[in-house]
Amino acid sequence: MRTKTFPLQASTSLNSLEEPRYAGVGHEPDDDRRAARRLQLFMGARLAVATLLLGGTLAIVLEGDRGFDSFTPQFLVALIAAIYAGSLASGIWLLGCEHRDRVAISQLVGDLLVTTGLIYVTGGTHSGFIFLYGVAVLMAAMVVGPLAARLTGAGSIILYGSMIAGLWTGLIPHPPDQSPEAYRIPAGELAYTALLHLSGLFLVTVLAGNLSARVMTAGGQLRRAEANAATLAQLNEDIVRSLSSGLLTTGPHGEIRSINAIGLEIFGAEAIAIIGKPVNTLLPVSREAILGTLEDSGPSISRAEGEAARPDGTHFAVGYSVNRLISVDGSAIGALVVFQDLTEISDLRAKAARQERLAVLGRLSAGLAHEIRNPLSSISGSVELVRESSDLNTEDRRLLGIVLDEVERLDELVSTMLQVGRPRQPRRAETDLRGIVEDVVKMARQGPCRTAHIDIQQAVPDTPVFAVVDRDQIRQVVWNLVKNAVQASPPQTVVRVAARITDAGQPQLEVTDEGQGLDAAQQSRVYDMFHSERTHGAGIGLALVRQIVDAHGATIGIDSDAGHGAAFVVTFHSQPQLAASG
Repeated sequence: MRTKTFPLQASTSLNSLEEPRYAGVGHEPDDDRRAARRLQLFMGARLAVATLLLGGTLAIVLEGDRGFDSFTPQFLVALIAAIYAGSLASGIWLLGCEHRDRVAISQLVGDLLVTTGLIYVTGGTHSGFIFLYGVAVLMAAMVVGPLAARLTGAGSIILYGSMIAGLWTGLIPHPPDQSPEAYRIPAGELAYTALLHLSGLFLVTVLAGNLSARVMTAGGQLRRAEANAATLAQLNEDIVRSLSSGLLTTGPHGEIRSINAIGLEIFGAEAIAIIGKPVNTLLPVSREAILGTLEDSGPSISRAEGEAARPDGTHFAVGYSVNRLISVDGSAIGALVVFQDLTEISDLRAKAARQERLAVLGRLSAGLAHEIRNPLSSISGSVELVRESSDLNTEDRRLLGIVLDEVERLDELVSTMLQVGRPRQPRRAETDLRGIVEDVVKMARQGPCRTAHIDIQQAVPDTPVFAVVDRDQIRQVVWNLVKNAVQASPPQTVVRVAARITDAGQPQLEVTDEGQGLDAAQQSRVYDMFHSERTHGAGIGLALVRQIVDAHGATIGIDSDAGHGAAFVVTFHSQPQLAASG
């Protein structure tokens, strides 16, 4: 099984596809190689047979009373030389010829002529080498095809019949160094022998041609079957590679056997880091679920969600389904798991839940705002009148001042709730963020920082930090972040407010404190409505910050470790086109 793919059963509809890309995948070069190999074997075999037969015949002839200067030995040597010369010429021709059939046919023609010559010098009708005609027919059937076999058989019959007729009529003289009596036989015996040999050649030709035709038909069907198999394998690989979901297969005990490219991309790892691992170390799929899937009665997991783990230790939301992996014989050999990365969907759900909470707050604040503000105004006015009385002592005035401060804080809380519940679209304008930082720092030094004994510092460049924003809303963002930083910081520490242009050319604001910091769990909930880990505050200030930042298309991030303070960084992703003068 390949590392990144897995076998799929092909349906009838797949068999009917005729994509040009997949037709005959990789089989024509194989056919050429097979043909060349057959021809090479044929050439080698004919040389070996010719050397054995002609050489043996020559040796037998030379052992008799004939000398080498007689006709028969010289004729045999000429046949041997012709065989080798023809083979050499065919080999050279084969190197530069694309039509191998022509080379094979030329050799077959030479073999028929050599065979006829050998039969001529070894007794004619009584020669023991007549079977070589049949061998030539069989070689033609195996190397070239049925038509070549039939033509070779016809040529054999014509050559043999012509030679016998010529010897009997005297048109072809017998070898001068052999007895003429060996070539003179009665007409009846000649007819019988010739008919016997010609009938045998005819039958061999018919059988060889038919068998060769059947072999070619079967070979064509086999090649088509191989082409279809290769087509389906390629199509299967393309389908798996084109999936937008991760896909992996497991063995019967839950070990991962293969995974596709998208799955590797989702896990951010190489195949070697995943193949062979238990599936439950990466996906929330238990071994019991795999074993249950393998059973006929065991239910497959049609759809489930959970948390997956990457090999590098990070986690992400995942949706998955588990089904039986079935072999060709219908038995379950493992499980097929399809999975998707749901990080984006999870973020959208969180955003939708946050918007729902904002909507709830909007409905709540709209009903309570006026009911709360009217009593607050009455309380504030009444306390102011009482403070103006000359009958109050110092302690009474201090207590009434506390009441006024708390009334002001409640009024500010109501205003913030109204801003969150009824957000308005930003009225954008080109704004220098340095001015917002300076205004907020000046106001904080006179208020929260002074009473909390916190030192607040600003860090702004000498050049403008322009951004297209709603000045009032961004001022509210910085103010809420500064108040949050002051409340999170112990006395005698520093809160820093900065504005700058990043290396990427993006305007950026940053508020840093020296408090206890935020761990990962706290960072994930810090913008939630009504979430506050302090003893005072309603937990909507940072929710308002997030709402305004999102409305501007900006991002807010937190750089913090528990016990080492926190830095809230707001980055604006678009910068105005400024004039050269700035």
